[in-house]
Amino acid sequence: MVYSSYNPTTTDIVSPATMAAPFDNALMTTQLLFFFSALGVFNALLLIGYLLSKAPRSLSDVLLACLLTMLTIRVGKSVFFYFSPDLAKIFLQLGLSACLLIGPFLYLYCLSVVRPARVHKYAWANVLLPMLAIIVIGVIYPYQSHAALWGHILYKVVNYVWLLYLVLSLLQILPLLHQARTKALQKAFSLPVAHTLCLSVWLGCAVIWIAYFTGPYTSYISGALSFSLILYLSIMMVMLARRERRQNRYQDKKIPEDDAAAIMARLTPLMTGEQLFLNPNLTLAQLAKRLGINTSRLSQFINDNLNMSFTHYLNEKRIEHAKSLLLSDESLSAEYVADISGYNSLSTFYSAFKKFTGTTPAKFRQQASDKISEA
Repeated sequence: MVYSSYNPTTTDIVSPATMAAPFDNALMTTQLLFFFSALGVFNALLLIGYLLSKAPRSLSDVLLACLLTMLTIRVGKSVFFYFSPDLAKIFLQLGLSACLLIGPFLYLYCLSVVRPARVHKYAWANVLLPMLAIIVIGVIYPYQSHAALWGHILYKVVNYVWLLYLVLSLLQILPLLHQARTKALQKAFSLPVAHTLCLSVWLGCAVIWIAYFTGPYTSYISGALSFSLILYLSIMMVMLARRERRQNRYQDKKIPEDDAAAIMARLTPLMTGEQLFLNPNLTLAQLAKRLGINTSRLSQFINDNLNMSFTHYLNEKRIEHAKSLLLSDESLSAEYVADISGYNSLSTFYSAFKKFTGTTPAKFRQQASDKISEA
């Protein structure tokens, strides 16, 4: 019997942990890939529910919800098929059927945003005819027994129909693109939120189509990943557009100088003469009533013409009054000054005083006394 002289060394021994490491890394990568590809589907379902339940609900909301539903079915099928290749053929058929309706719903959605009057009963034929055709084909030639028909011929037809409607939708939104370009040149990116959303949706559908069309050369899951990315980018763009619209809502809407001067002429006697600000319970509505104007106009005057809030305006007047009291009589306590200056709370008075002067009432009085001594 011959025995081998080979003796294993420590470098030849592979520990179970080392063997498991590549497996664990691959598993984690797969889990992350599934998470990010399915994330868009989950959030799209939430968005669909929001669009259909919001009040008031416009036709554009309904059409966008329908478009997202078709995309969700298509992308959801892709995700499950990628991770479970033995998925039942009925789900593959459902995914391709939904894919056929993405383009028509995109076209109707863009039409409802740009030319809502043109979304009439005849326009719905763009959805009903493809839907009827795919249902009939699915009944007569189901995927289960005609896999070659669905996997090759109909797959190409569905994608080229989607591309056709992408082009038709682009022709509809050309005015929005021109408007966006003009705004960009003027460095004013305040497009209406509906227009921003429409452009984002069209761009997202185009990117997802490209991802699926080039899938055989890249990865089949790229369409689902693109959907997740585009969905979040679209939401972010809409949120930014809403924020900018809110910021610009009152831009260039100041009350004309003559009207503002008239309001100030009536406001000054009430503040300097009657000292209405000393009333701790004074409200914007009460002051507007004394001025003889409506509350919203007074609010606009204070916010836009004086560049401050009503609360800031009152505190400014009250703190100036408190400062004069502190300097006029050193025997007056801070509690008394706060009370007769229009403050119900000593802590509120201290907070407002420090905000406007940068110091406390006691230090303010001491600093003033030191300046007089030095002089």
